[in-house]
Amino acid sequence: MKVGSAISFLIAAAAAALGQESGRVRETAEVSLVEVPVRVTDREGQPIRGLSAKDFTLAADGHPQTILSLDEIHLGDASLDPGAFPSAARRRFLLLFDLSFSRPRSIVGARRAAAEFVTRRIGPEDLAAVATYSVENGFRLLVTFSADRAQLARAIDTLGIDAKKEPLDPLGFSLELRAQGMAALERGAEASRNETTVSALVDSVEAMTALQKAQSDEYSRARVRTMVASFGDLARALDSVEGRKDVVLLSEGFQSRLLVGATETVQERDWLVNGQIWKIDADRRFGNQPLRNEVSEMTSLFRRSDCVIHSVDVAGVRVDTETDARSELEREPHVPGGDRDSLFDFAEGTGGEVIRNSNDLAGELAKLVTGTSVVYVLAFRSDRPAQEGRFHELRVKVQARDARVTARPGYYDRRDFRKRTAFERNLAAADAIASERPIEQIPIRLLAVPFAAGAGGAVVPVQVEIPGPELLDAVKGDKTGVEVYVYANAADNRLGDFLTQSVGLDLSRSREALARGGIRFSGTLRLSPGAYRLRAYVRNSETGRAGLSVAPLRVPDFSERHAELLPPLFLEGAGSGDWVTLRARPRGDGAADTAAYPVVSIDGESLSPVALAAVPAGGVLRLWLVAYHLGSDDGDLRLSAQLLAADGKPLGAGALSVLSRSPAGSDGRRNVLLAFQAPSGLASGRYGLRVFAEDGATGERRQSVAAFRVP
Repeated sequence: MKVGSAISFLIAAAAAALGQESGRVRETAEVSLVEVPVRVTDREGQPIRGLSAKDFTLAADGHPQTILSLDEIHLGDASLDPGAFPSAARRRFLLLFDLSFSRPRSIVGARRAAAEFVTRRIGPEDLAAVATYSVENGFRLLVTFSADRAQLARAIDTLGIDAKKEPLDPLGFSLELRAQGMAALERGAEASRNETTVSALVDSVEAMTALQKAQSDEYSRARVRTMVASFGDLARALDSVEGRKDVVLLSEGFQSRLLVGATETVQERDWLVNGQIWKIDADRRFGNQPLRNEVSEMTSLFRRSDCVIHSVDVAGVRVDTETDARSELEREPHVPGGDRDSLFDFAEGTGGEVIRNSNDLAGELAKLVTGTSVVYVLAFRSDRPAQEGRFHELRVKVQARDARVTARPGYYDRRDFRKRTAFERNLAAADAIASERPIEQIPIRLLAVPFAAGAGGAVVPVQVEIPGPELLDAVKGDKTGVEVYVYANAADNRLGDFLTQSVGLDLSRSREALARGGIRFSGTLRLSPGAYRLRAYVRNSETGRAGLSVAPLRVPDFSERHAELLPPLFLEGAGSGDWVTLRARPRGDGAADTAAYPVVSIDGESLSPVALAAVPAGGVLRLWLVAYHLGSDDGDLRLSAQLLAADGKPLGAGALSVLSRSPAGSDGRRNVLLAFQAPSGLASGRYGLRVFAEDGATGERRQSVAAFRVP
């Protein structure tokens, strides 16, 4: 690792440890500040840039609103920092494969364009999700809105046919990551493109689809009605995801005559002239009005949830073994527009585009990225009282000439968490994690330090501290639950590993203990060397109160036998509070989980690592220090410390004394138990302790930082 990058990482880690936050200051979700993403394009669909707040007018429920701020974000810019602009401005693409109203080989043929779209076309700050729909199985989310291109590509390549019915990750960031490993994931993505795998995929999709050409129109309408109802549920759920959602529907569509009817035949004209009206099938001739109403209501739900459907007619995509011809029954030449006009209904009803008659889907989808590359985020403060589930109408206009404005038609007041579906709850949690939206209803603390695990590998014990009073706030009965999610993403956004756990709590036995302390959740991640971003999310499964903690993590390459000094681990005894210990469940892949943070015994007292230890001014705090390849039997390990303020400024030397130390092991590891005495005049607040370790034989020096607080 280069010296410059090592110093940069140390500074970032120290800032995270001391609780500093950088970047744009945002208001919390409880404040009635409403952010409205707006896209403005010209006649050719190109984004218009350089507009200011004075170019826009905004009304809510018919009342003009003062625009408090306007952000112009150019998405796709490689230098754009996702943390420097509102989460609502991020593009979120949902690739939805329709398995019931498409020929299987058309779906299979569209995979390559879809995979290129998520891996090469969308910007680094964009999020994408992959899902399938079939009448038999309904909507199935394979990978949630994520920046992990490998997981998205895998989902597209397989369409989820080789994933377990019960996913290891309930939030959907991982598609069988743990069972396959990253190397297998990449091999599987490549293998899924060969002829044998394509054939197997076609067979599997055919088993899930049901293009029943010989069935009656009433049966077909029932299938369409099922689809429309399922899409309506999806639209409601997507309202829990921030910002605009561009739904890319890959389908051939259903027969438009089921909605609008068919062209009048000669025989029907004769019946009408002869007064034999009863012989005419009104639904076949004029369409089904109730079904049209259901489609209209469904597209309205998408608009209200700030979703746009872009219909992609996959009939134009062919694989090498397939001709472009369809049977006469499929074509229905007497139906204006054929069976693909339903795609137009979906797109037009939501303000989206229709892509058809193209064998260059990748190029067409690229235009979608270009047309949505500039987003204006208008912020205003609502003066209307909140009422659960109430819809507030929005109208946004721009003074630019010949400009086309696309913005959501309104927004809903937040619904009670208890009334949301499990799918809505999971979508909201995943969106908060992917967007790293600040959530502090439960102020959780995160502790993670990597250790060598033999053969150059590494394990990362993780501890999430969940304060009991905030977790139990608003809980009324004696039963509640806690959900814990931990994800480690590499610098390229690939998911390295994760931990999830959901546990029910019997408060008739544990309420008092939790109120005095809380829950300490511990588990182990297995990660390859590199830089990671660790995200921990905790939620009360009854009330919806949640907390998110994000921290950088560097996993050294222990196989190179470089000198490493891990962050000091402060230790606290049982008297520091009542904590309920929760261990992660077995991983399910046969690997032992033996690296969770251990309990250290000193003079008969059991001590545990803590994320943010507390020590009174003048008090003593013990800590555990781990060094690799620093000091050996032939050379001493020299230690010193420096006290840091909350802003990272040095405050003077730190008083350290060695309690015990171990000789270097076969892996070069040395364990040192230390005592740190806080200065007697230290004011209440957060501080840092920077520890220096020097090899007495070689002069090699390393440093690391950990945080503590003075009550």
